Amino acid sequence: MNLTAILTSSILIAAGFLTTVIPLIYGAVKKRKVLKPVEYLPPRGASPLDIMIQYFGASAEPREIFNPLMLYWAERGFITVEEDCRRGLKLTKLKDLTPPDGDGYDYKTFKIEKQLFDNLFGGSKKVFYTLAALSGFKNYYNKIIAAANAEAKKVTAQKSGRLKFLSLAVSFATLVGVILTVGLAAQNNVVIACIFTFVAIAFPKGVLAIPVDANHDGIPKGSAARFLMVPFFLMFGGLPFMLVVSVLPFSASVILGVAFVCCALNVFILCDRIDVRSNEQLKFYGAICGFKNFLLLAEVKQLNALVEENPRYFYSVLPYCYVLKITKKLKPKFDAIALDGPAWYLGELRETLMF
Repeated sequence: MNLTAILTSSILIAAGFLTTVIPLIYGAVKKRKVLKPVEYLPPRGASPLDIMIQYFGASAEPREIFNPLMLYWAERGFITVEEDCRRGLKLTKLKDLTPPDGDGYDYKTFKIEKQLFDNLFGGSKKVFYTLAALSGFKNYYNKIIAAANAEAKKVTAQKSGRLKFLSLAVSFATLVGVILTVGLAAQNNVVIACIFTFVAIAFPKGVLAIPVDANHDGIPKGSAARFLMVPFFLMFGGLPFMLVVSVLPFSASVILGVAFVCCALNVFILCDRIDVRSNEQLKFYGAICGFKNFLLLAEVKQLNALVEENPRYFYSVLPYCYVLKITKKLKPKFDAIALDGPAWYLGELRETLMF
C-alpha cells in the first residue's frame, strides 16, 4: 500500500473512533462536574426502580430489582415478609400499592412497579412464595425487566439518542471507506469478501437490540439464541477476513484489522456507554450521588445518630443500598450499630436479606 492510502485509512479510522469517544467523554465530564449535595435520604418519592434507572441510565440492570422492591414495599406497609424453610420468603399483602408523594415520583416507573405487585397478588391472592413461583411468573418478570430497561434507555435518549445513531453511522461508514481504500490501493478484488465481516458486526447489533416486552416478541437477553449468535457471526465474519488478510500485503491487513476492531469496539461497547443528560436529569442524578456519597463517607457515629433519631432509617435506605451496590461497603458500619428488627419481618432478616 502507498502512503496516501495508509494516511487516508488512518484518518477514517480516527474519525470513526473519535465520533464515539468525544460524546462519551463529554457526558462523563458533565456527570462528574454536577453538584452533589449531601443527602441523608434518596429523593423523596423515588422508588428503588427510579433510583436505578436515573443513576445508571441505559446501563441499568433491573434483573435484581425484586428484592429491593420487596423491602421497599414492606417498609411502606404494603406487605409483610416471613421466612418459610421450603418455599423461600412468604410475602403477605396488607393493602393495595399506592403512589408515594415527592418530586422523585415517576408515573411510568410506578406503573411498572404496580404491574409487578398486582401480578404477585392478583385478584383475591394475598400470599406469594419466592421459591414456589411458577414459570408463568418468571416469564412475566422478564417482561417487567424489559419494560424497566426501556425506561432506563429513555433517560439518555433525549440527549444521547442522536449521538449514538451518529456514532453507529460513522463507524459503519468509516469501515466501508477503509475497505474501499484498501481495495483500490491493493488492486485486489478479494477485499470484497470483507462484506461478510461487515455483516457479522452490523447484523448482530440490530438483532440484539430487538426489544423484549409485553408487546414485542424479541430474543430474550438470557436466551441461548443470543449466545449462539456470537460464535456463529465470529465464524461468519472471521473466516472470510482470514482469507483476505492471507492474500493482501501486511500493511493492508493491519489497517483492515484495526478498522474492524475499532468498529466492533464502537458498536458493541462504547456506543452504548454514551450518556449525555439534560440539566434536569443531572440535578436528579446529583441528588442520588450525594445520597450515595454520604452513606459511603459517613462515620459510624453519624449513622448511629440518624438511627437514634429515626429507628427505621436503616430499613428505609436499605433497598436503595442494594440498587446502588454499596451494601458490602456499609455492612461494617451498620454491624456496629444496634438495630431493632422491623415489625414487618418474621425471622433473622439481618442474616438472610441485609447483606
